[in-house]
Amino acid sequence: MHGGMKVYRGAAKAARNYVEADRSRADDYYLAEGSGLAMRFVARRDGATDSVRLERRADLDGESYETWVAGYDVETNEPKGRLRKDDQAVRFVEVTVNGPKTWSLAAALHDDIAQAYDAAQMAAAEEIIGWLAAHATTRIGPRGRQVQVPVEELEATVVRHFTSRAGDPHRHLHLQINARVFAQGAWRGIHTVGVRDSLEAINGIGHAAVMTNPEFRAALAEHGYTLDPETGEVTQLSGYAGAFSARSRQIEANIDQYEAQWRRDHPDHEPGPTLRQTWDRRAWADARPDKVVPISGTDLRNRWVEELIELGFRLPARETNPSHSQGRTEIGALERDALAQRAVDRIGAHHSAWNAADIRGEVEKLITSADVVAPGAVRRELAEDLTARAIQICVPLVHRDDVPEHIRALSSADVLAVEYDLVAHIIRAGEREKVTVVEGAAGAGKTRRLAATRAQVEARGGRMIVVTPTRKAAQVAADEVGTQTRAVAKLLHEHGYRWDDDGHWRRTAPSPSAPRLDSRTLLVVDEAGMLDQDSARVLLSLTAAGGAHVLLIGDRHQLPAVGRGGVLDLAARYTPDRHTELSGVHRFTDPAYADLSLQMRSGTKPGDVFDDLLRRGEIVIHASDVERQDLLAVKASFGHLVIADTREQVARVNHTAHRLRVVTGQVADAVLTAAGEQIGVGDTIATRHNDAQVGVANREMWTVVDASTAGLQVTGENGHRLLPPAYVREHVELAYATTAYGAQGSTVAASHVLVGEHTGAASAYVAMTRGREHNVAHLVAESVEDARRQWCEVFDRDRADLGPSHAAGLAAEAIDRYGPTKPRYARRSASPAARRPAPGDPVYRPPAPSRMSQSPGLGL
Repeated sequence: MHGGMKVYRGAAKAARNYVEADRSRADDYYLAEGSGLAMRFVARRDGATDSVRLERRADLDGESYETWVAGYDVETNEPKGRLRKDDQAVRFVEVTVNGPKTWSLAAALHDDIAQAYDAAQMAAAEEIIGWLAAHATTRIGPRGRQVQVPVEELEATVVRHFTSRAGDPHRHLHLQINARVFAQGAWRGIHTVGVRDSLEAINGIGHAAVMTNPEFRAALAEHGYTLDPETGEVTQLSGYAGAFSARSRQIEANIDQYEAQWRRDHPDHEPGPTLRQTWDRRAWADARPDKVVPISGTDLRNRWVEELIELGFRLPARETNPSHSQGRTEIGALERDALAQRAVDRIGAHHSAWNAADIRGEVEKLITSADVVAPGAVRRELAEDLTARAIQICVPLVHRDDVPEHIRALSSADVLAVEYDLVAHIIRAGEREKVTVVEGAAGAGKTRRLAATRAQVEARGGRMIVVTPTRKAAQVAADEVGTQTRAVAKLLHEHGYRWDDDGHWRRTAPSPSAPRLDSRTLLVVDEAGMLDQDSARVLLSLTAAGGAHVLLIGDRHQLPAVGRGGVLDLAARYTPDRHTELSGVHRFTDPAYADLSLQMRSGTKPGDVFDDLLRRGEIVIHASDVERQDLLAVKASFGHLVIADTREQVARVNHTAHRLRVVTGQVADAVLTAAGEQIGVGDTIATRHNDAQVGVANREMWTVVDASTAGLQVTGENGHRLLPPAYVREHVELAYATTAYGAQGSTVAASHVLVGEHTGAASAYVAMTRGREHNVAHLVAESVEDARRQWCEVFDRDRADLGPSHAAGLAAEAIDRYGPTKPRYARRSASPAARRPAPGDPVYRPPAPSRMSQSPGLGL
């Protein structure tokens, strides 16, 4: 499981339509053999022992499912407490229990694998329900003085699907936790923030429960199949999943197209199941005109097998000793303390703070990667023990006994030490006048001014080297500055530094060609807001040893580092007299929009900004997501920059834009990627992996000009390249749409921005400042008021990881906002033991800011 979480709000009938629309109508064949639409579970927690008793109740049909979603007792039809009736009432929280497509393909080929897989998925769902019952909370008390208490009873439903919307093999479960829970003698609302912050544990448990299931592994091994411990893929089927994904994308795109057109013709109406069934059959026929449309689950399964055979798949030889393929690691052979430390190190490599659920998720990943196979109870004991050991070596960021479990208030001695050392380097560099910080809004011309700085430096007999957090940004800087540019990682690599997946640096001998970082060198870090703390500490150590001057340029309001960031914040805070703020915004043709962009940057009065954008025609409100997606795909196909929230949304827009260009004759399909994307001559693509030998950077954009057995011939701003077939298969994707991280640094005539529940303040600001002439936000809403509310919520979301000291403040704020744990329920954890001495107090406070009299003198 690597999915997200959905907090469902709205009508119960719409929830029923939602779960029914998630799979192919051919699933009706399978559902007819069951007794209802959804399986229902009740979990009760014993407060004295913290144990949970899980009970399965009678299955729900369509009407009783709606009753359950609405918050009523299914047996008595009585409301569970005081229920909200408005459209924003939370009804349930949902996660999807699924696995790699190759698991479903194996189940389609063999009945015994299907039975074992279904049983393993159900066991995973029940374990997740039990875990949530043991850890979920609700809030009691008057507003402003609420406290969190454990849930005593919760209900869940499991909706089983065997196919995807496209009719592909995709066995998955919709696991829904009802928003009404029982605690302290009454029905109350579940604390959805706490459930959301438990997602890592939920995903980890769901994947590990299936991956390590003895019966599932034995069934696979019996037929000669093996699992990759890292990815979980069935090795013998992994090469065929892309072809199924490609067909799925096309069928789903067809269904979305039919629905978008129908909704435009029938506003304020919802399509019924009969109409959706018609769309499904039509979509299949349009995507596969040479094939007969299946009319049952049996027909569909036969079609899957035929397609695998057509693709060249042959059954592997049956294993003579299946036990050898069921797992290679005995639990008793695991070094538990070492695994617990590794879990903390791996989390700390990317995060400043975490909670117990994050640790549980990381522990489950380590168990599966170790190729453990064990009964559920045995694996749970191992996971709980490793989690407890890992928590024991963490460092608390907040010294209180009433911190709710979901709040990210844990860190590590190593993470604290990195920030402490980083701050010390910054302060010393400031005292020696060896660091300068320059900030400016999007469009202020920060990078462009570096050309003048370079001339000044070289006139004094010095040299200027520009580094950026990403290779793509380095290429942009090279075009504008005309000097040496490279990614920070490349510079550190040249100086002998190597970073491993567990979050540790090691150093080897520097390369003879490593650039000098002496007193004649000005090292410019462009887009410094995206620089992570580990790289920054090593970078400042190198420049301090050689005497180079460091110039940090960026914007704290734009996208942060992927991982532990906050470097620009720390530099601005601890060298205040070395900090300059550039004024003015020059990118936009309309000065009035420049003022609006500055308001988006600060996040002040977002409602007023929304009103101004709406008057300007730069807010577009759509009635449904499929209509928005359809329009944005058209915009993308014409070359407009389209920026979406998630990778899934990007993929959908990319596929539809690609098909539009195929239909109009602008693109001819040529190759199929491992992710199932069709790519052809004329397509806009992105390379997603830095490869010096091929000469491409991650997120660099190209146009395909030719295709052959040698690979794809592409052209872009940095010239022509030949992308080898292996690189194309694994590291190339369509690029008609992108995420905000892919767009930062770009400047275009117009951009279109998909705004939704995943959009944060920084990504919205970056996305809405890419276009010189127009920047249009697209929202799905029932009214202008609803759209305005969504827009304001975006600028209240700040997901930036700015280091452990910042995380400690956020944790304290979260306790005040969501309420502490009620004292008699608070769990006191043992004092953590640091693996190495931390600077001063474990919950350290960095040194006080230094005060310097000199101001920056670099002509900026």
